[in-house]
Amino acid sequence: MTENLAKAPAAGEFRLADAHCDTLTVLSPWRLAFGGGGSQLDLPRLAGRAKLQFMACWLGGGAGLAAAAALRRLWQHILDLRYAAALSGGAEILRDLALAGQGGKVQLLSALEGLDYLADDWRLVDQLYAWGFRSFGLFWNNDSFLGCGAAANQTPGRDGGLTAAGRELVRHLAAAGWLVDLAHASERSFWQAAEILADAGRPLFVSHTCCRALCGHWRNLSDEQLHAIGASGGMVGITLAPQFLRADGRAEAADWARHVTHAVELAGAGRVCLGGDWDGVDILPCGIAGVEDAGALYRALLAASFDADAAAGVMGDDLMAFLRRLGENLRQMS
Repeated sequence: MTENLAKAPAAGEFRLADAHCDTLTVLSPWRLAFGGGGSQLDLPRLAGRAKLQFMACWLGGGAGLAAAAALRRLWQHILDLRYAAALSGGAEILRDLALAGQGGKVQLLSALEGLDYLADDWRLVDQLYAWGFRSFGLFWNNDSFLGCGAAANQTPGRDGGLTAAGRELVRHLAAAGWLVDLAHASERSFWQAAEILADAGRPLFVSHTCCRALCGHWRNLSDEQLHAIGASGGMVGITLAPQFLRADGRAEAADWARHVTHAVELAGAGRVCLGGDWDGVDILPCGIAGVEDAGALYRALLAASFDADAAAGVMGDDLMAFLRRLGENLRQMS
């Protein structure tokens, strides 16, 4: 396994790796590269401490969007990300997951959030992978030709789970060894996808969520789901969305650390990371203005009795190790 990594952080330091942001929906490539766009994240603020950032592409739910139009926008996402990385000089696109966390530049991982627009032919995911997308989020909140999104969790009896097409797509992604993101999936869709992924020996991944036992929001995961993620060797990202952290929405960094603590208790050490959802939420926890304040999250973990190594794991090391394992598996399959 590849382990020629950058120098490990000293005590009290961490390397940041985050599993979700929506920044390219609010910033031009120029603003992403140079900052000053009023966002919660940009490349200048990632420079130095950050090692890896998932960059989500969300097409507004995708309902009614023709595949050809969607593909043009997805290709533009890839071009914009490449342009921003080139402009900054300090970032690069991560295509080989086995190299996650290596090198001196911030690595940007292109991720898909919702695949509604592939109703005509979901096999277009192969083209998307060839372009550079490395994480495939099946849903946003709405239902689609793939099945039920997380919004179905709000109404008892409405959750029909995956459709036949949804199950076939998950089998295809699992056979290829590609990363399937189950954030925004309904509970039944989650469990049906989990069964398919388990049959293929693939880990479960949820990029951004919180713990339902601590806050009953319909996007949060049950204890059983958290345990299943850990048992699969997977990874769950705990988000900064205040309404996911506290019912009253008055969240602080300590509330995020409380959800991380609970997730670790269920999923296990090394299975929980930051899934910030930068620029996907209008308001962040008190004291967090943007990614530049990630140190407050690290300190909140220390205050919650994580030791320095465990806190550094949550802040980035464990997510990068997870991706490297996936990448090594892909190399062995090729």
